Formats: sequence, structure tokens, C-alpha cells
Amino acid sequence: MECPIYKQAAEIAIDYCAGTLESGKRSEFERHLESCTECSRVVNTQREVWETLDRWTPPEVSRDFDALLYASIARHNAAPVWVRWLRRIFQPPVPIAAWKPAVSLAAACAVLAAGLLVRAPHPSGASQQMRADHIDIEQVQSALDDIDVLMPPASSSGAM
Repeated sequence: MECPIYKQAAEIAIDYCAGTLESGKRSEFERHLESCTECSRVVNTQREVWETLDRWTPPEVSRDFDALLYASIARHNAAPVWVRWLRRIFQPPVPIAAWKPAVSLAAACAVLAAGLLVRAPHPSGASQQMRADHIDIEQVQSALDDIDVLMPPASSSGAM
């Protein structure tokens, strides 16, 4: 059977282990822990985390840390602009992740260029011009007559 408060057990266990749980909820949660193995496991895991954090001591920062940090920033800012841009390009913060979009874009451009080269029309067949020896004068005259029939006559007064 699943614990009815299991979904909130992590939050309650954190508050319980930190000692910030209200006294009424604390005693109710302690009674619940006696019967629920899942919640007991969560509380034990949280206690291990809290104990580990209590034992951990951060490394000491050297006394000249601030001076070294500001000196490094000053050296970086003193470099010429082109050097800073080259650093951004060739030394990105996350080298692999920064190049992934560029590789994808280059591959897409290569596929597009290959597709255009394959589907491009050939210059010899694209510009066929009509030559005078192939023109049928009667066909041209018939087309001009058809256009005259379809076009309304222009009125000389300018109003319709």
C-alpha cells in the first residue's frame, strides 16, 4: 500500500530533519514513521545528507584571493578587443555544447547547397530563343486578330 503522504514526504522529511517541523506535525509524522517504511527510508536518507553536510568543512580561501581575482580580471580587460573575441570563439565556456549548433548549421547548409546544385537548370536548355526561321507569320496574325477582338475599342471622348 502506498503512503498517503508519500508525495509530500520529502518536504516533510527535510523539515523534520532540520528541526523546523511544527510540534503537532512532528509527533504525527513520528507516529507515521513507525508504520511506514518508505517514509522511514526518506528520513534516514535525509539524516545522512544532513550529517554529511555537518561534517563537511569548506576549503579555506587564501588571504590574497581577492587581489589575485581582481588582477586576473584586469589582465583580461587589458587585452586587445580582437584577442578577447578570439578567446570567445575558440575557448567558449562549454566547448562541446557551443560547437553543436555550428556543426548542425554547417551540415544543413551543405545539404541545401548539394540540393541546389543537383536541381539547378542547365544553362544550355534554359534560354531557348525563338528564331526568325521558326516563326509562323499566319499564327502571329491570328493571335493579333484575337487580341483585337478581345480588346474594347478606345473611345475618343475619354468618358464611358
